[in-house]
Amino acid sequence: MLRPHVVILGAGFGGTYVAKKLAAQVKKGKIDVTIVNKTNYFLFTPLLHEVATGSLSPMSVAEPLREVFVNTGIELCQGNVQEIDIASHRVHISSNGARHTLPYDYLVLATGAVTNYYGISGAEKYTFPLKTLADAVRIRTRIIDCFEEAIMAEDPAERARLLSFVVIGGGPTGVETVAELSEFVHGIVDRYYHNSDTCRHEEVKVTLIHAGTELLQTFSPSLRTATEKKLQSDGVILRLNSTVTNVTSHGLTLTSDKAVPKDSATTGDTISSATIIWTAGVKPVIPDFVGVTPTLVKGRLVTDEFFRLNLSGEEKPKSSDEKNQSSEKLLGDERVFALGDIAGSLPMLAQASVQQASIVAHNVLASIDEKPLSKLEYLSRGSMVSVGQWFAVGEIFQKSYYGHWVWWLWRTVYLFKFASWKKRVRIAFDWTLQIFSSRDITKFS
Repeated sequence: MLRPHVVILGAGFGGTYVAKKLAAQVKKGKIDVTIVNKTNYFLFTPLLHEVATGSLSPMSVAEPLREVFVNTGIELCQGNVQEIDIASHRVHISSNGARHTLPYDYLVLATGAVTNYYGISGAEKYTFPLKTLADAVRIRTRIIDCFEEAIMAEDPAERARLLSFVVIGGGPTGVETVAELSEFVHGIVDRYYHNSDTCRHEEVKVTLIHAGTELLQTFSPSLRTATEKKLQSDGVILRLNSTVTNVTSHGLTLTSDKAVPKDSATTGDTISSATIIWTAGVKPVIPDFVGVTPTLVKGRLVTDEFFRLNLSGEEKPKSSDEKNQSSEKLLGDERVFALGDIAGSLPMLAQASVQQASIVAHNVLASIDEKPLSKLEYLSRGSMVSVGQWFAVGEIFQKSYYGHWVWWLWRTVYLFKFASWKKRVRIAFDWTLQIFSSRDITKFS
């Protein structure tokens, strides 16, 4: 008898943790699992900003999927999802220019999210996103190039543009990025240009633009205030209540309700900059479907309480007999599950995806065995945001904290989220080395 084949689309936190939960059943020979992913590695996205600012090497935050799932029996397929055929239970993928068809008995959608530019003119073309490993390397290269070009620039206005660095978005990613960026660029000046007439501290400008009235708006007021004070003490120019309206190769324009700081790189509602990093939002990656149109709410797939895909947008009728949960057919297909950034209404966070992954893996196996399915009772374990070296803010067990020890806790939590001990040791080594040395300015491209 053929074993049920589970296909997982995406190897972010959601897809990877579903596969890890199913690995034991694969080794027992009860099911087959195949992961389809664009890259051959699992990317630890919460630390991408440290790659972009010279704290970590690119390889520190990427784990080869074949290493993660070595000796588990799980199959891996590097490729792009072209479309999903619900009726025939097939996924069409492309890999190296060739098209392949992958049949499934159960399908898990965990395709994640990409940068959302909200239709702002020039944003996609002229800003640097921070969503992939290539993005982080590109930003790091750009920062280094800006200093090399600045020391050769004869025009003061051009040098000011090259030494003006902007981050758009005042959420956790934007705050972590701008904090590390400020330390990176000022560290470059301290170490390599302190005796130079070019690239002086006063010439280097780091600006954070945020449309809201305060940074980290999902955090408590005390943490927002602490974050703003720390960034300002590190020399970051904060532009709150400011909305970007246009981006060009020379900088950006914005509307603002707040007075504009006067400096060589900022004039009125125009900021001159050669490096603009976009962290203002993401949008789900929804695969194409053959013959059906999935229902979306706020751009995310609608699922039932068991994370099964709903193709009609209607709620599945409730069962009075919990033992018959798995036999009731969802309007669409009860063998398709979705989780993470692309589905439901839970926060688009790694911890939410990991919790969903446990339930989805359980429900896939329960569906196979015709057993009752389970619901998720999501429990936020708190949130922490690093605001540069030695300082972080966090809400832990519904209480607010900030300072050095929160930063150490933030690093410890992230360290143990890596799948392998080899990566944990490497990250710990890189972080320890950074305490006693300057950040790496090696160009990778």
